[in-house]
Amino acid sequence: MHDSSGERARWLRDLLRFLPLRSQFVLSGNTRDLQMHEIVPGEVTAAPLSRVLPDILKAAGYAQIVWFDLLNGFRDIEPADGSSLTRLGLVPANGTAAGGIDLLSTTLERHVTAEGQPCALIVDFASRLVARSDALSPAEHQLFSRALILSHAARARPAGDKRLPFFNAVVWIVDKEGDLPDWFLIGNPKVRHIPIGRPDHLARRSMIRSLARGLPGAQNAEQSKLETCTQEFVDETEGLLLLDVSAVAQLARSEGVPFDRIGDAVRRFKVGVTEDPWRKISRDKINSGEDFVRRRVKGQSHAVTHMLDIVKRAVTGIGQSPRGGRPRGVVFLAGPTGVGKTELAKTITSLLFGDESAYIRFDMSEFSAEHSDQRLIGAPPGYVGYDVGGELTNAIREKPFSVVLFDEIEKAHPRILDKFLQVLDDGVLTSGRGDRVYFSEAFIVFTSNLGIYVPGPSGERIANVTPEEPFDAVRSKVRGEIDRHFKQVLNRPEILNRIGENVIVFDFIRPGVANEIFDSMVDNLLKDVSSLGYEVSLSAAAREVLRSLCLADLSNGGRGIRNQVEAHLINPLSRALFDRGPQDSRSYRIEQVHLGTSTSIDLVSEQPS
Repeated sequence: MHDSSGERARWLRDLLRFLPLRSQFVLSGNTRDLQMHEIVPGEVTAAPLSRVLPDILKAAGYAQIVWFDLLNGFRDIEPADGSSLTRLGLVPANGTAAGGIDLLSTTLERHVTAEGQPCALIVDFASRLVARSDALSPAEHQLFSRALILSHAARARPAGDKRLPFFNAVVWIVDKEGDLPDWFLIGNPKVRHIPIGRPDHLARRSMIRSLARGLPGAQNAEQSKLETCTQEFVDETEGLLLLDVSAVAQLARSEGVPFDRIGDAVRRFKVGVTEDPWRKISRDKINSGEDFVRRRVKGQSHAVTHMLDIVKRAVTGIGQSPRGGRPRGVVFLAGPTGVGKTELAKTITSLLFGDESAYIRFDMSEFSAEHSDQRLIGAPPGYVGYDVGGELTNAIREKPFSVVLFDEIEKAHPRILDKFLQVLDDGVLTSGRGDRVYFSEAFIVFTSNLGIYVPGPSGERIANVTPEEPFDAVRSKVRGEIDRHFKQVLNRPEILNRIGENVIVFDFIRPGVANEIFDSMVDNLLKDVSSLGYEVSLSAAAREVLRSLCLADLSNGGRGIRNQVEAHLINPLSRALFDRGPQDSRSYRIEQVHLGTSTSIDLVSEQPS
C-alpha cells in the first residue's frame, strides 16, 4: 500500500530518539493492534508489533535480536541461525530455546553485559510475568531487581560504521504501565516508558485506501466515489483499532456489503445489527404518531411536537455526525412531577417498538453514591462484581437498538455525569472489563424535576414556579435553573452543550387538561373492570362528585389525579363488589359517591339488557 503522508508513528519516533540514551524501554497500550510500518521508502503496510519492532531495531543498527515470551521461551529473530541464543548461553533447537522466569532473570544479565555487536532483547507479554505487581513472588522480585540494577549499570559503546552509541537494549511489552512494579519503572531515569496510542485518522486512512479497493463493487468504481467511500470508512471507524478496521473490510467482503454502503458493515461489526433498524421503521407509523402520543400524554402539545421532531431526525439520520458514533437521539425532559415526562418516554418506545416495556430504565436516585458508576459500567479488575459487568453496558450490548431512560438525572453522582458525557460525545463507553459498548443506535432520554423548586436561605425548598404562572414564564424559569445547576452547582456546562436545544420543559397540569386526564382514567378503569366480567357504569352525579374530589389538588399532576381516583373510586368499588359476593347479576351502576373517613359508593344492580 503506497502512502505519501507516511510519517512514522509517534511511539516509533520516540523509541528511535531514545535508543542511544536509554538501555531499557517499556511499551504499553495498544500493543496488540496492527501498526503502520514503512517496509520500503514510500510503501506502508499494517503489521503486528512482533514484525514492526524487530524491523525497526534492525534498521537502527542492532545486529542481534532475541524475542522472549513465557509460552515459547527464547526465539532468535536476527540472525535466525541460533547464534544469538548461543551467545547468551542458551541451547537452541530450531532457533528457539525453552525458558521461564528464572532463566530470563539470568539471561538478562548476560544480555546487558555482552560484548560485540549491539543486541536487543524483547520481552513480550511482560504483564504475565507477575501475578500481582504489589506482591511479587521471590522469583518475580529477583527478575525485576536485577533489571533495575542492570538499567543503571548498562553502558553505551560505539558500534557500526558511524561509531554511534549503542546499549544492549531491553524492551518490555506490557498491557499497561502499572503491570510492572512501581519501584522498577516510576522515577527510574534509565528506563523510558513509551505508550502506543490507538490509530488516528491518518493511520486509518493509510490502511483504508488499500482495503477500499477490495470491497464489493469497488473494482470498477469511479475514483471520486472510491474517495467518498474511503472518507466515510475513515469517519465511521473513529476509535476502532486497525485490527477492527481490517475485520470490518473482511466482514463486508464475506457478506457482500457494497463499498458505497460501508457504514452498514461498520454497524454490523459494532453492534451486530445487520441493517439500519431506524430506516426500517414505518414512516406512516411516525406520521400518525402524533395522534397516538397525544391520546396518552395530555396537555403537552409543544413537548409532543418537539419529541416527534427528534424521533424523525433519528429515523431519517438527518443531522447525524459524519463519524456516526453519537446516539440517534438525545432529549432532556424537565418539569413538575406527574405531568407526563416518563409517560412520553414510554409512549415513544411503544411507537417505535410496539411495546412500551421495551425501554431500558434507570432510576438515578439509586446512583447517588460516589462509586455507583461501577454499577452502570462494571467494576474494574480485582474488585467485587468485576465478573458481572455493568447494568448499562450489559443492557446496551444485549439491546443496542433501544430507548434508554435515565429518570431524575439530577440525583445521580457527578462522576456518573462524566460517563454520560462520553456517551453523548462519542457514543461509546468502555466497560469495567475493557469492552467498548456502542450507543450509536440508542435513543437517550433524561428526565428531571430541576427548576421546580430552589433552595431557600435556610436550605428549605421554595417553589420556583407555580401553576398560576403562564407557561412561558414557567419554561423560562425552569430553563434558567437547569442552566444554573449544570454550570454553577455541578460545573458540567459541557453536558448541556451536548444536549443543545433538546431540553423540553413540560407545563403544569392545568384544569382543562386535568378534566381530560380524569375522564380518560375513569373510562380506562371501567374498561379494565369490564374485562374482569363486571359491567360498571357511572351516573352523571357520581362522576361529577368524583371529578371534584380528584381534581381538588393538582400540585402532583396526573400522578396525583391517579392517586385520588384510586382512593375515591377503585378502593370503594373493590370493597363494594367484594362485599356483595357471588351474584347472578354482574352489571352495576354507581349512583352516588359519599365522602367520609373513607369514601363509599352507592352501587346499584342492573339487569343486563
